[in-house]
Amino acid sequence: MRRAGLCVILVCLCLHPFRLWAQAPSPQSTQELIRRGEAEYEDLRFDEALQTFSAALVRPGNGPEELSKIYYYLALTYLALGRKEEAEGAYRSLLGIKPDSVPGPELSPRFREFFNQVRARWEADGRPGLPPPAPVSIRHQLPKEAPRGTALGLEAQVEDPDRRVGSLVFAYRQGERAVFTRVEAERDPQGNYRVIIPGEAIKPPFFEYYIEALDAKGLPIASRGDVTTPLRILVPGQEGSLIQEPLFWILLGGGTALVVGGAVLIAVLSQSPNATIVFTIDG
Repeated sequence: MRRAGLCVILVCLCLHPFRLWAQAPSPQSTQELIRRGEAEYEDLRFDEALQTFSAALVRPGNGPEELSKIYYYLALTYLALGRKEEAEGAYRSLLGIKPDSVPGPELSPRFREFFNQVRARWEADGRPGLPPPAPVSIRHQLPKEAPRGTALGLEAQVEDPDRRVGSLVFAYRQGERAVFTRVEAERDPQGNYRVIIPGEAIKPPFFEYYIEALDAKGLPIASRGDVTTPLRILVPGQEGSLIQEPLFWILLGGGTALVVGGAVLIAVLSQSPNATIVFTIDG
């Protein structure tokens, strides 16, 4: 009886990850993203900081204070990565919101000199501001699931009245821990953006990605999902090959082994939601 009770408890615990894997994480606020990006920048994790501040920039409802701080850190991050054109675009956007902004003494002389030169060029151009452009939106159909190990084609369309979009990027990863790989989509004559995700990235239990529209200077202006709230596709396990799934075994008396791994239950349920699972207790 104790063995049977243990099995019931473990089965219930195994069902909990299935609910978690099926749901995307809750979106973070702009302030949370800014704090996260600042920490990543201070830790010299510039690629991660860039993704975080890009996600913050396209959050709806950002006011001048949030935008000015995001553009400031984007300028710093781009410059730290050696991407001077994007750094200048971000700093010009900051000056359009706060014309009296000056590089602080905490910056290195090289950074201060760069931003002073950007200001000089901005003033020579007549101190352009930020007229409110028409919003950009991304249309994309999220696939329900994807076969494991098979290349996956993804497609998106862009509504861009002012023709501000310079490129569309798909950032993807397997699971929820890896760093996102960014791939620029190809645009066909009909205006559809397409990208092929390699099969080796499509593994159980799920695959995550987001889509980002960039302007001509490489600054994000719209997204579907982002680094903190990516889109998620279920990747079922291979039917009839449970031993290849991530699992753990609990050995019972008499040499009987009971499979209780949560990933095994997920693979079975994803293949056949109405399946009957039978546990045999030898005792």
